[in-house]
Amino acid sequence: MRRLLIGMAAVLFSGVIGAANEKPPVVQEVIHATPENIKKAAVSVFVPDGYTIDSDKTALAMFVSQAFRIDSNKASVLRISRQWSSEETSNFNTEHWTNKPVSNCRHVLALVLSPADQATNVTMRLGTECHTDGSWLFRTGENEKDVHWMQTTLSNLKAKIEGAYQRH
Repeated sequence: MRRLLIGMAAVLFSGVIGAANEKPPVVQEVIHATPENIKKAAVSVFVPDGYTIDSDKTALAMFVSQAFRIDSNKASVLRISRQWSSEETSNFNTEHWTNKPVSNCRHVLALVLSPADQATNVTMRLGTECHTDGSWLFRTGENEKDVHWMQTTLSNLKAKIEGAYQRH
């Protein structure tokens, strides 16, 4: 009986350690363009959907850099965000009714642009920032739906940029 309990404890403990070491999913593409051209294209794609560019000096931008572990000495970053609609906020609070309600939420998108030989490695990170109970809550986009959205969006951005270069 004692061996069985020790064995079960070891399995449970290893599962907890494994989950603690997991990193959020990374969505990357190598795009044959300069970081400046990628930023311009990204802005042209996201601004019509209600996103705005976040200054590098805002508390949110600094928080995003820390939360996503972005080293601004090695890469340039385009941080953009979009305010949640009242419907999105209401739906979130309804689905998470056991938690304190949130307000002033934003979808936060960071494109980390690392120049490489004749191309740029682009990493997309997605998160949500909300005000709740006098403090700020930041969640990263880790579910399957978010990862799929990031993969599709980044692939479409790459096709748009590289397609424009092929026409010239």
